[in-house]
Amino acid sequence: MAAGAPGLAAGEGQSFAQGAPGAEPFPGPETTGQGPAESTGAQAGGRSKRRTALVAAAAVLACLLTTAAQTYDGHVFYEKTTEKETKEIVVAAGQAGKVNGVEWKAALSRTDAPPDSTHGPEVTWLRVDISRKVVDKGSATMVAEPTDVQVQDRAGRIWTAPIEAVGDRPTDRLVVGREYKIQGLAIVPTPVANEVELSFRPSNYRSDTPTDELFTREGAEKLVPDVEVLRFRRR
Repeated sequence: MAAGAPGLAAGEGQSFAQGAPGAEPFPGPETTGQGPAESTGAQAGGRSKRRTALVAAAAVLACLLTTAAQTYDGHVFYEKTTEKETKEIVVAAGQAGKVNGVEWKAALSRTDAPPDSTHGPEVTWLRVDISRKVVDKGSATMVAEPTDVQVQDRAGRIWTAPIEAVGDRPTDRLVVGREYKIQGLAIVPTPVANEVELSFRPSNYRSDTPTDELFTREGAEKLVPDVEVLRFRRR
């Protein structure tokens, strides 16, 4: 899989909610709203609200697209996942998972629906909290956000969770030992809100990789394979 640069939504730049074959389509909210944000003043607060509103909007879009194109998107999703090797690493609740010299922690928690949301109690909004910490100096240039960020229930149904980095951070090299925060939102049917688990694929992108090498087979083969997928237990 070719390297990917950091971005707002999980996956390949556009959010989709996928369902397992035969799963009942899940209709999503029809309005956008605000998610979790951090603010240090009026101006910063405005930027933070706009940023997290985009995350919330992407989460809503993910659910709306389930109804519109579930069959097609489901086919594409399963086709894509079978085309690339995946090594799932299950992380115990409250613990950290380590991939390529970076420690990852993640948690899901219920959060209030946006005030202007017209959707009812049939859905639950979940806040996604992810943190990463470089523990190996050689991995400091792995600055990209994770991809394929999603939540999955026991029946195999999947909902994409758009994410956004919290606060300013270096774009070339992360500080070893410092935690960097990522937040996002997911919308799931209320009956499965307590059982869905978060997973994502840590990116193999390195900021010190020459740009021209990213578009060649030889350059791609030099990258660390992004075959690991972290799945975080909730209990």
